[in-house]
Amino acid sequence: MSTTAGNGKVDSHLVLVDVGSRGGLQAKWHPHAESIRAIMFEPDPAEAARLRAQIGPNSRHMVFDCGLSNIVGKQPLYVTVNALDSSLLRPNVEYLANYEIRPHFQLAGYAEVECTRYDLLYYQDQAPRPDVIKIDVQGFEYQVLLGFGSLLQDCLGIELEAHFYELYRGQRLLHDIISLLSDYGLVLRTLQHVGQFDGDLVEVNAFFTPPRRAIASLTSLQRQKFDLLTQVWELSPYHPL
Repeated sequence: MSTTAGNGKVDSHLVLVDVGSRGGLQAKWHPHAESIRAIMFEPDPAEAARLRAQIGPNSRHMVFDCGLSNIVGKQPLYVTVNALDSSLLRPNVEYLANYEIRPHFQLAGYAEVECTRYDLLYYQDQAPRPDVIKIDVQGFEYQVLLGFGSLLQDCLGIELEAHFYELYRGQRLLHDIISLLSDYGLVLRTLQHVGQFDGDLVEVNAFFTPPRRAIASLTSLQRQKFDLLTQVWELSPYHPL
């Protein structure tokens, strides 16, 4: 595993790539803000500008006002009544009709989002190599992960929203994400139930890390970052082999 940035320099901060960063850094990271370098993606120009103002002009953090995907270019955004449920995938109204939350997913309009791949930004020295990735993009998580390419094999942790059923047409489900990340040496560590579907288990927050056997090969800096991640995510620590 590597901890280098795109320019080859080692980043001593934990590089946290936050895809769908509306509202800013998650509260659980606030006590460790001095140890983190946040790379935030927010395609809403107004929200991206607010985030930039929040972090200040000389910050080590970065804000990109674009979306991430596995392809480069403009993609349609399906804007829903509840803006937090908007997605690059169309809501699956037939499935959502079963739940009281369905009005939140009603279409309110359309927009276009400029998207890029994260690995492209990295190899162009525009963004650092990620240590941790957090993704909240309403059913588009799989495509975002594909856009990281081989950088996934160096990740210490991935947190994302995932589903057991299609809330959006054509979305990839949790088992697809598990299969993809296993190809890059990452394992599912824990799930958190998101209870918005009348008591049914539909949506979860899923957390992935390298397996126990991989931890022994981490550098001392990587191990510090991994230990911080384990603390913030409240994971059971790995015992030495």
